[in-house]
Amino acid sequence: MKQNSVSRWVRLLTIAAVLVLLVFTQSIVFSQEEVDEYGERYDVDPEVLIHALGTDEGVPDVAKAAFYRASQPVDEATAEKALECWREKECDTGTGGDITVALADGFGENLWREITHMEFILQALTYPEIGRIIYTTAQLDTQKAISDLRSLIAQDVDIIVGFPDAGDAVLPAVRDATERGIIYVPHSGGYIGTPGEDYPTIVAEDLCQLGKNFAEVLNTEVGEGKVAFLGGTPGNALSAGWQGCEEEALADGIELIGAADTNWTREGAFEAVSGFLTSNPDVAGYSYEAAGSFLGGVRAYEAAGLPLDIVVTFRTDEYGMFCEWLDIGNPNFKIYYSSGGNYQSRIALTAAMMYLRGAEIPAQIILPTSMRQVDESSCVRDLPSDASVTSFVPADVVRAMYPNE
Repeated sequence: MKQNSVSRWVRLLTIAAVLVLLVFTQSIVFSQEEVDEYGERYDVDPEVLIHALGTDEGVPDVAKAAFYRASQPVDEATAEKALECWREKECDTGTGGDITVALADGFGENLWREITHMEFILQALTYPEIGRIIYTTAQLDTQKAISDLRSLIAQDVDIIVGFPDAGDAVLPAVRDATERGIIYVPHSGGYIGTPGEDYPTIVAEDLCQLGKNFAEVLNTEVGEGKVAFLGGTPGNALSAGWQGCEEEALADGIELIGAADTNWTREGAFEAVSGFLTSNPDVAGYSYEAAGSFLGGVRAYEAAGLPLDIVVTFRTDEYGMFCEWLDIGNPNFKIYYSSGGNYQSRIALTAAMMYLRGAEIPAQIILPTSMRQVDESSCVRDLPSDASVTSFVPADVVRAMYPNE
């Protein structure tokens, strides 16, 4: 092991010893409540889990700990600090903590990613041990994604949470971080390399089960007919994770006419859906990660002069799409969704903090999935259209993030 790696591990062991003491004095979230040796509580209200996941069954303890923190009230001072950190991309938390954490995004230029960034910041602010928060976005540039990671390693950060849009191209940098004692944890199904070896753990839904859940909805609601899959960036692990399992679970009467990438944008969804409609105007259903981006699909139907007599399954849960559904008022247009998942950056950070304290963390932190049908209560109009139903960012903070929307 390199000399700098040895010194880094000594530093981390020192930090871990300090954290053990902080467990008994922590006041930001838990006041005088009892915590375990890793500084966490797991007795989260089941309603919090149902809000996030649609179920309170099969939730890993690490996720319960993260959700407990996420569900605590955010006071005015914390909200102001969170907004400062979100706007400046790098900040001092003001706690005097010795730990530096970073969120390294492969692509941060949509509201889902921005809310996910805020979730990460708010979670970090529940840990007085964290004194510095950094954010980077590679803007879908693979070389910048690698450079961002190298820069964070050079800055000797303690924890990096990330969504590796560039895939295995960033794996050498991740392995270098791990070798140097930096804890890297990807979220939202951003599989690269081997979790548990190349980095401690990954946070993800059971993506295969998500695909099966999508299939169950289409099998029931469509019965017989054509369906299409929409994905995100080319080759991303998230889309691949559910699409293969859904295809296998589709009933005999369902014909899959194809899959198309959208880069998780409305423009991309418009182009993809328009392409499908050119040769298959009778397509009866779609499966897709991004509810908000499917507003582009709605526009494709409008441009083609076709009714939205379709069933759509989404991973995420943006208000704008759900309000659009309500305004359209077509009983043959049905939407089912799983969970926005913005909070996965919180779980990744909590997993990293527990790992730093010496906890044994599984190589994969797999969250359960379930499907919920959109109804009138799913529409909230005084928040940005791409805000998530299942986010833990307080509404007042979201409004302050986007004062002109």
